[in-house]
Amino acid sequence: EGDFHKRPDQTWAPGERANIVKRGDNLQPEGEFSKRPEATWAPGERANVIRRDDNLHSEGEFSRRHDEKWAPGERADLVKRGDNLQPEGEFAKRPDATWAPGERANVIRRDDNLHPEGEFTKRPDGKWAPGERANIVKRGDNLQPEGEFSKRPEA
Repeated sequence: EGDFHKRPDQTWAPGERANIVKRGDNLQPEGEFSKRPEATWAPGERANVIRRDDNLHSEGEFSRRHDEKWAPGERADLVKRGDNLQPEGEFAKRPDATWAPGERANVIRRDDNLHPEGEFTKRPDGKWAPGERANIVKRGDNLQPEGEFSKRPEA
């Protein structure tokens, strides 16, 4: 029922830009501009130390601890408490044994049922010979020296 109308294709184009208008002003630099003076480094001045007087005074005489000579401390006596545990019977000690090497078990080789069938062929012993080398192919080019060549001056 009628043709289908679609939006027409639009191509991109840059927008129109307004011209730049620079307004004039009445500001003009007058006189000479002065820069900040370059300061050289100098160490800072240190403030004087002020010592305040105080009203604290010692009264009487100080007693110090007497210097004592070092001596090892006295060890307390050992106190062994008694108990009612007594060994009964005789204790058997392990006999002192001298070292001897251990006995090695005999090696047992079992027979198997694997046997090669047929005859084995070995690789034939080949005598060494150098490999074949391809011939050298020198390709020609179209480069030719033109003009005179000057030698390096001999010193």
